Amino acid sequence: MKKSLVALAAFAAVSAFAQSSVTLSGIVKGGVAQTKYSGGGAGTNGNGLAIADGSSRFIIGGTEDLGGGLKAVFQIDTRFRLDESPAAAQAGGNTFVGLRGGLGMVQLGKLDTHYCLGSDQHGARSTALQASSCSILGYVNGGTNAIANASRSVNVVRYTTPNFSGFQGQANYSTNWVGSEGAVGDAGKGRAMSLGLNYSNGPLRTGVSFWDANSESRVTGAARNDQSAGSAFIDWNFGVATVGLTYDSSQINGGTIGGAAAENRRRAFSIPVTVPLGAGTFLVTYTKAQQVKLNGTTTPNTGATMFSVGYDYALSKRTSVGVSYAKINNQSAAGYNLYTQAALNGTPNNAVGQDPSQLYLGVRHAF
Repeated sequence: MKKSLVALAAFAAVSAFAQSSVTLSGIVKGGVAQTKYSGGGAGTNGNGLAIADGSSRFIIGGTEDLGGGLKAVFQIDTRFRLDESPAAAQAGGNTFVGLRGGLGMVQLGKLDTHYCLGSDQHGARSTALQASSCSILGYVNGGTNAIANASRSVNVVRYTTPNFSGFQGQANYSTNWVGSEGAVGDAGKGRAMSLGLNYSNGPLRTGVSFWDANSESRVTGAARNDQSAGSAFIDWNFGVATVGLTYDSSQINGGTIGGAAAENRRRAFSIPVTVPLGAGTFLVTYTKAQQVKLNGTTTPNTGATMFSVGYDYALSKRTSVGVSYAKINNQSAAGYNLYTQAALNGTPNNAVGQDPSQLYLGVRHAF
């Protein structure tokens, strides 16, 4: 009898393990960064040495088999910094709970949505996150305003279709993409919507994404921060190199609710190139932001260009080292910064018209 009970318990434990699983994974990435400021006013230029974090994180994820092809899924993504841990640096990453089955997947939570579509690979490799073309593609109005937070959106409901011969679509809705809902007595009407379609098959990878968002308070006279954007990208792997092109058109509607229109539109493009070289990969990206148009009229000297180059060398399947250099050339009325320059690089954002550059040597370990 005891042997039967032991066998039954063992069978139940094995069955439960087969039906559900929880995994721990993550990335630890950081390096030494020399950041330089040039082209600014008297007394504002200089340089500084700091430890730069590359968006280090640990992730707890899991699935449970509910039967009939349906699974429960969840993920908890916690960010941390190598050199210090202020509250701002511990904001959560992609964190969600949902269901996945033959008809696709539904998720609820905080998720990457729209921003930096088809950007280069600096963020995913051991080269600096600050070298990413997100420095320009994620911002509008001369670098002043972030599109889709230039990061994750909160309060998101997402539906992702199954993969149909390389095609996969996605629809996102957020009740308020920047934070909590409106104050008592004013429920607010803020919301964001995003639609995307991607295709990947053989050497071709391409996609489009559209974003439309309203700021939370719609009371007459309240500050307006409405957004609309469209992005498209294409990458082609030629074997000896992968060459891409990203085009982005983004608009910030400022001013006040009920007031005069203040439509600031910025167009930009980026050309990322990756070249495999033995155990390493060479990366180079050129990105350009055109001048802002306010209500259809060009605002002078609001454009910028960015050039970044790097080399990522794999020491193993999980660990790699990298070196990169990135520089932004701002026109006199533009203030684009290196991506996460103040948040993770340990150096302040540059002034309008000032040009930041970074030389970086780092290591990345995935577990």
